[in-house]
Amino acid sequence: MVKHIFYHFLETKEKEEENRRSGLQLGRARYELVERNNRSPQLLYLFPWEIKKVISAYELEHQIGLELSAKQVKEHLLIHWEDETKNRVINGERIPIQILDLDTGTKCQMFFKKWPTRDMYLILGSWFEEFVANRNLSFGMTIGLYWNKKSKTLCISVLEKFI
Repeated sequence: MVKHIFYHFLETKEKEEENRRSGLQLGRARYELVERNNRSPQLLYLFPWEIKKVISAYELEHQIGLELSAKQVKEHLLIHWEDETKNRVINGERIPIQILDLDTGTKCQMFFKKWPTRDMYLILGSWFEEFVANRNLSFGMTIGLYWNKKSKTLCISVLEKFI
């Protein structure tokens, strides 16, 4: 916080008239001390893309699904889920999730699963047909994902066409 002193050298017309009627002369200048925050305000994010993912050539070639790192999943998805669901996913069970494509407004049911051999998670099901083929997604495009707490839906959107 930075402190500033603002002086009021001129009085309002009403105050000046009041002082003239009462016979007061112009006195010392009044001032006020104002504390100002010198940090920039936080931006308001209308779409809180918690996960930004660049589509890899591997995901397109093998058509298995969308890979997410364990760190991304733990920090941005699992924290919103119930303990039972978290445990099922961590133990390698495939769970259904609702996905909303914010660009087209389409919803679809897919599955979420932990890779058994790697520290990665997958969104599987009709991922390739629903998103890659229909949206003409290609290697290098950036998509954003976030978990909508109210609708319990994974929201997705294409953020950048090419890197």
